[in-house]
Amino acid sequence: MTTDKNNNGIAEFDNQVKIQEYAEAYQLYDLMHGRSHGREWKSSVFFVIALIMFFILSMEHFNLVKVPAATIVLLISSYMCTHYLYLLPRKAKLLGEHIYKSSHLLSKSCHFKIERDNFTLKNDYEYIKKYNTDITDCIETDEMFVLMGGIDKKIVVISKRCLDEQQYEVLSHHFQARMVKQYRRTKQLRGK
Repeated sequence: MTTDKNNNGIAEFDNQVKIQEYAEAYQLYDLMHGRSHGREWKSSVFFVIALIMFFILSMEHFNLVKVPAATIVLLISSYMCTHYLYLLPRKAKLLGEHIYKSSHLLSKSCHFKIERDNFTLKNDYEYIKKYNTDITDCIETDEMFVLMGGIDKKIVVISKRCLDEQQYEVLSHHFQARMVKQYRRTKQLRGK
């Protein structure tokens, strides 16, 4: 890691993302901005509907023929709970794996230069400079940093596996200090 006091340099390092890391990062992106966004309240609504239908069926002694509408709504509501809680996040992770496999740029090693107000990443084929104001979300997990936002690249993944302890502590402190509203620290995703 090198720093440049005149240019407000924070860190400079090489990083390469694996398919599993990118898939988890894309799943986080989908939870924040994709189809899985708001899945908690959506599944809660369907869960309440399912409970009401279950109550109606219990009042009729589970005679499914007597109240077929309640039975159908109960089945649909149960499926929708499962859809929002388990199927959509799994689908997003699979989509992230597909994106990684279909783009040869994502598997290339990138050189990052983190400065006070921006960061750059470059490899043999691309050069991207993003300012902190372009970042809508900065999420730190146990394995990586995920920077979301911008037009040219929706998510940028920095794997902690490629950093030494001092480097990721400096990055963590920098992101917390410079991206106060965007920064979140989260545990590893459940249901991987």
